[in-house]
Amino acid sequence: MITVMKRDKNAKRYTKRFPITFSDGQQEYFAVTSNISSTGIFIRTRKALPPGTHLHIRLEIDKGRHITLDGVVAWALKTGIADFKNGMGVRLKTIPEEYKALIRSLEH
Repeated sequence: MITVMKRDKNAKRYTKRFPITFSDGQQEYFAVTSNISSTGIFIRTRKALPPGTHLHIRLEIDKGRHITLDGVVAWALKTGIADFKNGMGVRLKTIPEEYKALIRSLEH
């Protein structure tokens, strides 16, 4: 099932795998990014949360370095097929300078 909320389809996406921790304020989950952009990220997870859910995200850049992000689930994909790209698109609400610098580093 695909559920959609408005998202920015014009933002260039970069295929990057970063370990992340995300929380809806009640429970914490561990996952990995599939792609990132200047306005959002796609999180590969079987724990996709409903659109509109606010998330606190800790993106692990490398060992000992992370970026803290806040976002809202824009869309979710739950197929029930384990090897399919289950997950959720997250629109970032706050974009810290460290994240902007990470995106700029991928543009070159």
